[in-house]
Amino acid sequence: MKSTSPKSIEIMKHRLASDLEERKWQFKTLELKYLEAGQHLRSLNQLMWQVPSMVIAITGGLWYGATTVDEFQARTVVLSFAAVFSLLTIVIIWRLRGLIQMHIERQGQFSPDNAHVPRGKYVVIGCWTTALLGSAIVSTLGACNPSQLSKKQEPPKDAKCCVSQIEVVTNPVQPPMCSVQPPAKKQPTAASKPCAK
Repeated sequence: MKSTSPKSIEIMKHRLASDLEERKWQFKTLELKYLEAGQHLRSLNQLMWQVPSMVIAITGGLWYGATTVDEFQARTVVLSFAAVFSLLTIVIIWRLRGLIQMHIERQGQFSPDNAHVPRGKYVVIGCWTTALLGSAIVSTLGACNPSQLSKKQEPPKDAKCCVSQIEVVTNPVQPPMCSVQPPAKKQPTAASKPCAK
C-alpha cells in the first residue's frame, strides 16, 4: 500500500474544493439563464396579447375618421394606411411568436422531461392573424370604394320639399273644470205678459 503524504492530501482537498466551487457556479449560471428566459417569455407573451388588440383599436379609430371625411381621396389614404398597418402588424406578431418559441425551447433544455414540451401550438397567433387579415381586407375594400363610406346622410335626390309648421303655445288657456252659467234673463216677448202684482 502506498502511503500518501499530508501535502498530497491537502492538494487533493484543494482540487476537490475548487472543482465543487466551479460546478456550483455552473449551476448558478444555468439557474440565472433559466430565470432570465422565463422573464423574457412572460414579457413577450404580454406583448403578444397587447400589440394586436391595440392595432385593431387604432384601425377602428381610423375607420371612424375615414367615414367623417368629405373628400374621397382622403378616405382612400386613411383606409390604405389602415390596411398596411394591419399587414405590418401580422409580420410583427409572427416575429414575436418566433422569439417566444426560442425562449420556450431554451427553457425546455433545463427540463429533465424535455419530451413533454409542447411545440408548434400556434392557435393564438392564428386567431390574431385572421383578425388582422380581415381588418386589412375591409380597409382595402373601403379604400377601393370610398364613396360607399360616409357617416353624413345625404338627402335623396328625388326628395320633395315639405314644410311643416309647428305652433308652440307657452301659456295655454284651459277651460274651468266646472262651468257655472248664470241664469239667463228672459226677455219679454210679444206673447208673454208681465206678472201681476
